[in-house]
Amino acid sequence: MTPERIMFIRHAEKPAPDLGGGVDANGKADEESLAVRGWQRAGALARFFCPQEGGHAAKLTPHSVFAPGTGPASKSRRAMQTVAPLVALLQAGSQVNFVTAYLKDDGAALMKDVLAQSGIVLVAWEHKVLPSLIGYLPHAPRVPAAWPEDRFDLVWVLDRKADGWSFTQLAQMLLAGDSEKPIE
Repeated sequence: MTPERIMFIRHAEKPAPDLGGGVDANGKADEESLAVRGWQRAGALARFFCPQEGGHAAKLTPHSVFAPGTGPASKSRRAMQTVAPLVALLQAGSQVNFVTAYLKDDGAALMKDVLAQSGIVLVAWEHKVLPSLIGYLPHAPRVPAAWPEDRFDLVWVLDRKADGWSFTQLAQMLLAGDSEKPIE
């Protein structure tokens, strides 16, 4: 089994001087959680990947969603929080495989599991690690070497081809200030 499409996003906006501190799902201050703008993006991403109208839903709605779990080296819950509204929406209507068993630096094991899935897979991860994850794919496409610190508004889309994977970047355009410009 190999997925037909693998999509990669970074977690939504994190605490920063211009965005304020992090808050958990109950509004309690937590620097390991998303900033308020990150929670806004997380909610918007649910309908981006699972829209009410048909449109692009068939090509973006994941069958499996991966986000890093927490552990001694990383206490961040931001990637899990980013996909939580989407996973809840998907679970309300059907089954979705939601995996948080891997830590942010478990790239090889993560990608082995991703490649064992079928259909469409979404991986929400830390931006510093994302480009290296693609390197675990057989016949991996060329992707930008780094995901910029200030970009939360893109989806990297890899579609399976007979000889490997194609690579495109999809602008989310969900919140004010989002950009259509791809990462170079």
